[in-house]
Amino acid sequence: MRHGMSRLLLIAGSLATVAAAACGPRVEPATMVVRNGKIVTADEGRPEAQAMAIRGDTIVALGTNEEIAPYVGDTTEVIDLNGLLAVPGFIEGHGHFTGVGQARMNLNLMNVANWDEVVQMVADAVARAQPGDWIVGRGWHQEKWDRMPEPNIEGFPTHDSLSKVSPANPVLLTHASGHASFANAKAMELAGVTRATPNPPGGEVLKDRRGNPIGIFRETASGLIGRARTAAREGMTDAEREAETLAAWHQQIGR
Repeated sequence: MRHGMSRLLLIAGSLATVAAAACGPRVEPATMVVRNGKIVTADEGRPEAQAMAIRGDTIVALGTNEEIAPYVGDTTEVIDLNGLLAVPGFIEGHGHFTGVGQARMNLNLMNVANWDEVVQMVADAVARAQPGDWIVGRGWHQEKWDRMPEPNIEGFPTHDSLSKVSPANPVLLTHASGHASFANAKAMELAGVTRATPNPPGGEVLKDRRGNPIGIFRETASGLIGRARTAAREGMTDAEREAETLAAWHQQIGR
């Protein structure tokens, strides 16, 4: 009787061991498991997987449905792809990716109180820049300022105060609407803009009573300065482009 009971206990223990081995090693449950799909890994060693486990914002495992099954816990969100293709990528509304990085690195003028504050922000940026570096920003809106700049033309400031703090650095500040831009003297010099510059079709170079450009470029006229800025960007180093890409990445993930 004792011999028979010992044998039953041995068999039961063996079955338990086999069952535990079949289930695989215990792992911390994942936040999400995606399975039953064709998942592109971008890894030459294993270009495709059937399932993956995600914990927080990190992919912790890739494999077959069976290999990933141990990651499913009581609170794990499980998504069945039903054979569909899944590829890595960014999900966002409309951003031009490097443009997102540029915006993060440039001056944010959305909440400035007045023109004097814009000038001070540019002066601070010039202090950190090298001579010749472009100072770029976006978001100003003259109708939201707490006071009208003096002097002004049609409510817009003239470039003199801005050019004074940035004599060696071209400055390009885009309006919040995207339909106008402001440039300093150095930027206009690089763009070849003078009192003789005509309005391009669909745009306007705003000038004072003497016919001198005040720095405001409406609609297509912004392209006069934009082309000079684009030409400068062609000389960007790999490190500068990488910095833009990393800035865009951090913006996407909220860091």
